[in-house]
Amino acid sequence: MCKTKGGGLDFERECDILQYIRRKYFKMEVTVRLDANGALKPEEALYKLKELSRFNIHSIEQPLKPGHELLPELCRESPIPIALDEELIGVHDVAAKGRLLEKIRPSFIVLKPTLHGGIKGAKEWIELAEKIGIGWWLTSALESNIGLNALAQFISEYPVGTPQGLGTGKIYEDNFQSPLMISKGEIYSNSKVSWELEEFTNNISI
Repeated sequence: MCKTKGGGLDFERECDILQYIRRKYFKMEVTVRLDANGALKPEEALYKLKELSRFNIHSIEQPLKPGHELLPELCRESPIPIALDEELIGVHDVAAKGRLLEKIRPSFIVLKPTLHGGIKGAKEWIELAEKIGIGWWLTSALESNIGLNALAQFISEYPVGTPQGLGTGKIYEDNFQSPLMISKGEIYSNSKVSWELEEFTNNISI
């Protein structure tokens, strides 16, 4: 599984990077997801998606800026499945969530519970998406190991076969020691390692 961010380099350079990845790894060896972060210009989006499709891309997140009127049409015509991310932020009413998904009809939604209404909000998005055949996956959003643990337990409630995006809590140097470990793209609980929360609990005042 490989995820790359788009929009930071010129388009030709980004295509060169994807071509390098595909020369080194076949489609069945590495799944590539792109995150455009809304960087594509509407008048160029479909052309660029067609060009990117040459590299066997699994999906592309948020190709246009949130709320753009052309997004539903792009979801219908894109040769690469489109996933929504930022588009979901700030939509908390269940009926409004349903209308958004029905209108845009993305192939996937990418859920960050920290930004998408917590665990309750994520459950609502999942239920609505599954009703109309939209896929989904969960990613962490700079949580500590405590947040990462909560997300891992949450996702374990679902029979998922799609790679999730849990692991960003490991980037912190000042973090709680956790039995969670990531190996070969999978997350485990190491029974030989315990939580170190003593310093945290000692600093709580009631």
